[in-house]
Amino acid sequence: MAELDPILAAHAAELLERARRGEITYTAFLTPAEQMALSHHLAFARDEWCFCGGYTAAERCRMVFLPPYLAELDEALRAECLQESLADCLIALEIRGSGYRALTHRDFLGALLHLGVERDRIGDLCAVAPDRCILICDRVLADFFCEHLTRVANDAVKLSQAVLPADFDGGRRFEKISDTVASPRADAVVAALANQSRERAQALFREGRVEIDYTPEERTDRTVGEGSVIVIRGCGKFIIRALSDKTKKGRYRLLADKYI
Repeated sequence: MAELDPILAAHAAELLERARRGEITYTAFLTPAEQMALSHHLAFARDEWCFCGGYTAAERCRMVFLPPYLAELDEALRAECLQESLADCLIALEIRGSGYRALTHRDFLGALLHLGVERDRIGDLCAVAPDRCILICDRVLADFFCEHLTRVANDAVKLSQAVLPADFDGGRRFEKISDTVASPRADAVVAALANQSRERAQALFREGRVEIDYTPEERTDRTVGEGSVIVIRGCGKFIIRALSDKTKKGRYRLLADKYI
């Protein structure tokens, strides 16, 4: 697990105390690694916080701290109350190009950061089409971007507030992977995902090219489970969907999605 930044830990502790006094509080947008580290650190108060990123499958999220009156509500009612309370800190903006050229995630992100905005002030940036992306940010930045962001790369862009459908998935697309592995050890799984030998997979760990759940991993014998996110530099990013059933020969069935 990634090491927790002590400044972030102290800030989260302050936000938790304020929430306990009746105020809804929240962090900046956190990376998946920061979310994992902070959720582990605050496991003792698990019912007093949740993650919100503007849509269900968001990767970059705010940790939202719940006052007692919200923490006691059932999940559906709490979500409804939070949607209203967080309306100004989780705005969806559509950035649309002219169609003159195809724009990438890097193009959109570079243009936003070029305006002097820190990365943790904005959430997911979803390139949903060659000339269009969806950005999650707060109301203040939404107004700022609408006024000052006029070009991405060498293309003119227009911005408007967007209403995301309930099934919005960030525009992510996956390639299905199905294989069998001798065991759920990390080196066996990485070998299958990267289509490499077990020995080459072990070398990838030694070279520092493997991350599991957004943390650099050196242990080749670590057990990988369902839901694990594995990044292999030079090969791609994968989500383990299943790794439990055994074949008649005693091998484990591996089902995974590769980001494309």
